[in-house]
Amino acid sequence: MSRQRQLRRSFLAFLLLPPFALAGSARADGPSTDTPGPAFQSAAPTELPPSNQVRPELYATGFEFAEGPALNPAGDLFVVNYRGLGNIGRIAADGTASIFCNLRELAPVEDRKPQANGLKVDRQGRILAADAGGGRLLRIAADGKSVEVLADRFDGQRFHMINDVALDLAGNIYFTDPGQSSVENPTGSFYRLDAKTDGLTRLGTGFAYPNGLAVAPDQRRLCLSESARHRVLIFDLSPDGAVSNQRVLADFEHPRPADVPAGEFVPDGMIFDAAGRLYVAMWNAGIVNVIDPATGRILRQYDAGGDKSTNCHFHAGYLYTTVAAKEAVFRLKLGVPGFDYSGAGPSGPRTEYHPAGGAGS
Repeated sequence: MSRQRQLRRSFLAFLLLPPFALAGSARADGPSTDTPGPAFQSAAPTELPPSNQVRPELYATGFEFAEGPALNPAGDLFVVNYRGLGNIGRIAADGTASIFCNLRELAPVEDRKPQANGLKVDRQGRILAADAGGGRLLRIAADGKSVEVLADRFDGQRFHMINDVALDLAGNIYFTDPGQSSVENPTGSFYRLDAKTDGLTRLGTGFAYPNGLAVAPDQRRLCLSESARHRVLIFDLSPDGAVSNQRVLADFEHPRPADVPAGEFVPDGMIFDAAGRLYVAMWNAGIVNVIDPATGRILRQYDAGGDKSTNCHFHAGYLYTTVAAKEAVFRLKLGVPGFDYSGAGPSGPRTEYHPAGGAGS
């Protein structure tokens, strides 16, 4: 039997487990001997539906490489590469679909092709975009008509390929730059842009493809996908933005307990719910893992809608997933509120691009 078929059979068997079996799943393996830390002090948890009772609903199609789902309070969905690479699409709450902006026209950059990846919506309704193609952190006006370059280099060196972005409640922005990093060449880094000073800090480097990241509701932990090593890391996060006490929260490379599918699954984008549970899109597994950050246990595994699931985002009790293999967005009815991560974004003048403007730096 092929390994792919074995993995699929294991996953299907997992979906049939009763809820009590999920609660007993063992903690993820990993080299760290530390525990992930104290339990999060978040909203009272809403019970998660069993894995076998949730079916993904097709929500939108037409994305050349579906990534970066983000929703504003009105329910407008923003996803990258709608009807062409470099576009950001908007699916309004009433189902109307349109191109929100074309980054290659709105914010061109010399010798590169802008193409957003991860997205978030800040408190002012602006879109924060990880411009992987242009190697920039962007902030797009709520009307989609202008773009600010928040960062494009560190210590004079251009970013390679900014992959994903996250916010804390103070409006500080966190983002990853994996570049061409790998296990053999662990040169990826992640950064923080200060909301008050606009100061840019490299929080860590030496990672094998740092990817999705998220700040926990208690604002005391930060989680990071290290994709090339098939694991999710967790850090302590101090009020001044420094990270410490790096440890492995979940390791998807080593053998798993019998009730969890085995295989070298690749963690990608992530999001927290209001109760502090972490949802991680698994690139090559077609699932979303729900992880307890206090113990590292996998609480649920939900069908994301298809292979190459890249990211996820909450709105109104649904978890929205982007699935690159199907060029589509799905949604899962969980009845769980997402964590409201948005904060006041950085202020101050920056390079601003308009359709009639010149090329970027």
